[in-house]
Amino acid sequence: MKFAFHHRAVALAGVCCLAVSFLANPAWSLTGTPQKTYERFSPSVFQIRIIDIRSGEKSIIGSGFSISRKGYFATNYHVISEIVNTPDRYRIEYYKGNKKQGDLTLVALDVAHDLAILKGEKRNPTSLKLGSSNLKKGAHVFPMGNPMDLGMNIIEGTFNGRIGVDPYQHILISAPLNPGMSGGPAFDASGKVMGVNVAISGNDLSYLVPVEYLIRLFREGIEQQKEADWPAVIQKQMLARQSHLIQKFVDAEISLEKFGSLKTPKNLLPAGIKCWGTSELEDLKENRFYSFGHKQCLSEGRVFLNSSSYTGYIGYSFLWMESDSLIPTVFYKEYSDIFSSTKFYPYARKKEVTEFNCSNEFVELAGQTWKGVYCIRQYKNFPDLHDVVLNFAVLGDPKRGHVIRIGLAGINEKLARSFLKKLLGGVEWTG
Repeated sequence: MKFAFHHRAVALAGVCCLAVSFLANPAWSLTGTPQKTYERFSPSVFQIRIIDIRSGEKSIIGSGFSISRKGYFATNYHVISEIVNTPDRYRIEYYKGNKKQGDLTLVALDVAHDLAILKGEKRNPTSLKLGSSNLKKGAHVFPMGNPMDLGMNIIEGTFNGRIGVDPYQHILISAPLNPGMSGGPAFDASGKVMGVNVAISGNDLSYLVPVEYLIRLFREGIEQQKEADWPAVIQKQMLARQSHLIQKFVDAEISLEKFGSLKTPKNLLPAGIKCWGTSELEDLKENRFYSFGHKQCLSEGRVFLNSSSYTGYIGYSFLWMESDSLIPTVFYKEYSDIFSSTKFYPYARKKEVTEFNCSNEFVELAGQTWKGVYCIRQYKNFPDLHDVVLNFAVLGDPKRGHVIRIGLAGINEKLARSFLKKLLGGVEWTG
């Protein structure tokens, strides 16, 4: 494989037996219902408000909870991200009901796990115990938070395991988290925090951040990030995340599958990347003038940067098409339109990223000549982070074509080239 690109720079057996089981589990008898959990632990859970300094009104709301009587609180990074992005415009306050409890400052963050630790001006009268997310599937969990600014709520859900690539995993639960609950705690049956509310998937599926990541940030992050340059911290954490995921991808053993005239790598990172496919046959009666097959693979995890930007994506796709009915000029137009269409990169505002800088080259891949377009853009507030996009189209056949698309977000060029070498190095031409 030869590259010519050079450029600088995301869970009734009888009344007697039931009674015995209940009494034999003191943890469940103590806090095993939403009501008891709420009564005992809601005093340590608060609403977090991001206040617009000029208007004096809340701009963003979320939830948070006391993790130390020394005044420390936990929440999601995405709840307080505007403090990092525009610190002169916002401040952080925490409330119990409509009564302000005090101001908070950011003392540690983990953008890759969507966590933040805040510090209050006074000691906390109560705090929550941090436990473990190593529960059995089907275990009851109890997320708590302030949804839609309607007051503190607790819901009951089911633990469905951890998903993703360790150490960048989430907990999947069957429970309807709602906006405003982000950053609140999720309790196990003993009343210990087992996760942090983070995201809603729909259909009563939601995600938590495993509490182990919060414990690590609390133990190590506060001292390490003292007087931190937050953009520099975010860049370092993002590159560590992307480096870990791509190294897992690179270290995986390649297994090939036939795809049109190619053999392409099967999913090399099934724990973190999911693949989908579709195909259609040429059918003139249905006004379908070419056959095609399409396989797309995209990482499930993404990283929140600010209210309009996510990053951390890893995506790629393979497409083949061929036609018996189209004349070469018409086929070429259809082929060109497909080549120039969908790209793997996240939306970002112009003030956040540079324009894409693109180069066009002819490259040798799998013994064939391909047209390649390589594009890269830089994050203005995080200059070590880039989005890289590549499109390849094989040349030389008037009736048949293949397109490869690749998109990598929140990465540097060294990591991008390592990924490309592994993925494209496994492609073979079968003719």
